[in-house]
Formats: sequence, C-alpha cells, structure tokens
Amino acid sequence: MTPNSKHASIEPDEPKSQPRMGWVSGFLIMLGLLKFGIPIILQDQVEAPSGILEWIFLPWPMQYGTLLLVLWALWAITQWPHRTRRRSIFLLVPMGWFTLQLASTWGSIDRELSWMMVGHFLTLLALFYSGFFLLSRDRVLSSTFLGPGLGLVLCLWTATEQRLGGLEATRQMIYSQPYWQETYPEDFLQKALEDPLWLQAIRRDETLLQQAIEQFHLSSGLAVAGNLPPELKRDLGFLEKIGKDRIFGTLFYPNALASGILLFLPLTSLTVWRLSQKLQAPSRWLITGTLVVWGVLCIVWSGSKGGWLVGMISVALLLLASGMKQRAKVLTVLAVLFMAGTAFSLKFKNYFEQGATSLSARWTYWEAGWKSSMEHPLLGSGPGTFVRVFSRSKPEDAEMARLAHNDYLQQASDSGWIAALLYLAWIVWPLIRCRPQQGLKQNPTLTVVWIGLCAWSIQNTIEFGLYIPALSWPFFLLLGWLWGRHVQESTPSRSMA
Repeated sequence: MTPNSKHASIEPDEPKSQPRMGWVSGFLIMLGLLKFGIPIILQDQVEAPSGILEWIFLPWPMQYGTLLLVLWALWAITQWPHRTRRRSIFLLVPMGWFTLQLASTWGSIDRELSWMMVGHFLTLLALFYSGFFLLSRDRVLSSTFLGPGLGLVLCLWTATEQRLGGLEATRQMIYSQPYWQETYPEDFLQKALEDPLWLQAIRRDETLLQQAIEQFHLSSGLAVAGNLPPELKRDLGFLEKIGKDRIFGTLFYPNALASGILLFLPLTSLTVWRLSQKLQAPSRWLITGTLVVWGVLCIVWSGSKGGWLVGMISVALLLLASGMKQRAKVLTVLAVLFMAGTAFSLKFKNYFEQGATSLSARWTYWEAGWKSSMEHPLLGSGPGTFVRVFSRSKPEDAEMARLAHNDYLQQASDSGWIAALLYLAWIVWPLIRCRPQQGLKQNPTLTVVWIGLCAWSIQNTIEFGLYIPALSWPFFLLLGWLWGRHVQESTPSRSMA
C-alpha cells in the first residue's frame, strides 16, 4: 500500500453530503404537509390568511407554495455540482412525460385548468431531479427526516385532537372562511353543521334539495331551479364529508391523511429510533413503538379502507426486510396479515353489507376515465380536466368528482396512454430496481424510504396523491434520492476501474 493509496478511491470532484440541502428540503416537506394538503384543482376555495391565527391554523393558497418553491429552486441551483459523473438514461423518462403534458395542454378542453396543472407537474419534475443530483449525496438523510418527522407528529396531533372532540371546532373554522360566508346564508351553514343526516338527505334527494334552496334562499348564482350547478353539489359533498366523524388532520380529507401516514411513518420511526440512541433498548422500543401505534390508530380513525389494506402490505414488506430467519419471517407475515385482515372485515362489515358505496362510486369514475382515454388515446383531454369529462358523462345519480381516484388512469384520461405509461415507468422502475437487498439492519434508510414510496404508489390506484402537494412533493424528492443512490452505488469510480 502506497502512502496515498487510502485516498485513491475518492476523486477530488466526488460529491459530498450537504446537510444544508437536507435541512431546507426537510423544512419544505414539513411545511407542505401542514399547509398544502388541499388538491391543486381545489385551490380556488383557499383564501389567503388575514391574521396570525389563520396563518398558523389554516391552509395557505398555492401561490405561497409556488413562491417558496421558486426561492428553494434558486438556492438549490447554487448548490448544484459543477460536474457530476452520474448518468442514467432513465432521466429521460420524466422529461418525456412532462413534454407530453405540454403537448396535451395545447389541445386541452380547459387550457386554464391544464396550465395550472402543468405548473404543479413542473414542480414535481424539479423536485425529482434535485433529489437525484443533490439530495442523493447524503446517504443517511438524518437532517432531511427531521422536518417530515415533526410535520407528521403535528399532523397526528391535529388528527387525534379531532378524534377527541376537535372536529366540531374544525368544522366551525372551515365554515368561517370567506368563501362559505359569502356564498351561503348563515342559517343554512348552521343547519348543515348541526344536522349531518339532513345534509346527507338533501344531497341524495333533489326534491329535498329544492326545498332547502327555497327555505334558506340560497344564492341564485348557485341554485337555479331545475338546473343544479356542479358547484352546489361539490360544496354539499364537502360539507357532508367534514360532517362525518372521520379525522383528516392537516390534509384535505381522511384518505389523504392515511396516504400521508403510509408515506411518512416508516421514515419518522427510523428518525425517532436514531434520536433515542442514547437511551436503553427498552426505552427506545417503547418510544418508537408508541409512534407506530399512534400512526396506525389514526389510519383506523380516518376510516380509510384502502389505507388499512396498504398498511398491511407495508408491515409485510417491513417484516420481510427485517433480520429474522426466513421461516420466522414467513410465519410472522402470515400471522400479521391474518389478524389485520380479520380486524378489517369486522370493522367494515356494515360497509360491505350496504354495498360498498365508495367503491361503487370509484367504479363510476374509472369507467368515465377509461371511456375518455379510449376517445383521446394520444394526448387525452388535457391535464387536470377529468372534472370536465366526468361532469359531461356522469350518470344522474352519481356523485360529482373532480379527480378520478386513480392517478394512473387519470393520466391516461388527461394526457393519453403514452404519458400514462411513462408516468407508471417513472414510479415503478426505480422501486423495482432499488428494492432493498441487504435488509433493514444493513441499509435502514433506503429500506424505510422504499417502503413508504411503495405504499404511496399502491394507495394511488384508488386515490389522487399526485394532485396533493403535501404528498407529491416529498414523494418525488425522495424518489429522486432513491434513484440517485442506486446510480451512484452501481457506477464505479474511475480509480476503482
């Protein structure tokens, strides 16, 4: 060994870990989770905060998120490596997907809506490449995890408070927003707040709805006899959702909360385990286990059936990545799946006996999305325009929907099948190629990130996480990190060669 041989494998331009990138990215993810949990397509309902309390407790308009992301991007450019050896033909896939989004926008049935969606997609593209080129220089991500971890804890705290009686206060807060106060009479909002069953009845019976319109003198701009506008049904659907006892934390609705927990809980659990390393093993297990149980309880309280099932898959993946012997792994996974499946069937027995109404509604959305994708297979109807497609083709008795509740199918409907396949490849290929080979003990960071990304991707076969900044921002940033680590570790340096 020569005197300089210990430095032979490290070249002068080898990228180094940058904690500042991790801190700033973690803060951005935390802020997104707390303030930008409403879908892009519903941003017209978000009013700018006017006081300190509204800044703290209410969601922010997406314009503020865009400003933050622009500032973050300008700073990230200053951190960009002058040279990098990382190359991957896969990096062309997201670019191809985004190019098709632009092409689809030119022929969109609603260009204004599509351009808004394209801006969101451009953000996701920038986050992915930042994760690949910048964040992936950090192998451990300890600084990045702190922000999302704190955000998840605050989200779980809010959700638990809602479970313990805070939902009423949350409804009052929502009803006090300018949009509702300016659009609907106070006595109507109070009635909807006090009597959820009445609200459900008028949504499902247009005769009762017309009586309510006359009784409460609803705005003529909203309610026209014999021609109920989609805005009225949309608002009534939202009021019915928040009138239920399902918690949603800082996000848009209960299923989005479940998606956020599935994405962040593995990462946050690892962060808590590392932060408690100075404690003895029983204390570490108690603290980390308490967090996990807390997250699972919030999924159960959210009433998200898809979140429950995907959570079972996440636990199975975690057990398979553990250091247990193969036979013990299989037996434990089977036992967990059996117990969780039994609990699921008992909890939602009435739901399935009543005909699985939410699943039936989704099937209607999927049929509309499939029909639209067949009619416009090349470039679709335009990014984000499923709401226009569905409003024209939905059955009279079907609930109105602005999103297809399946991100992959909506891509086909909105932007064509080529874009949908590229989007699917963008997500699935890194998850296949980067699956943990060494297990949880040898590479815990990669394992927990991979499990969280897998859970989110599966959940979006029945949800619309792509269109929620609080969920899509961290997903694509971490997906870029995952692929960047894979490319970096699979590409030998020149000195090693």
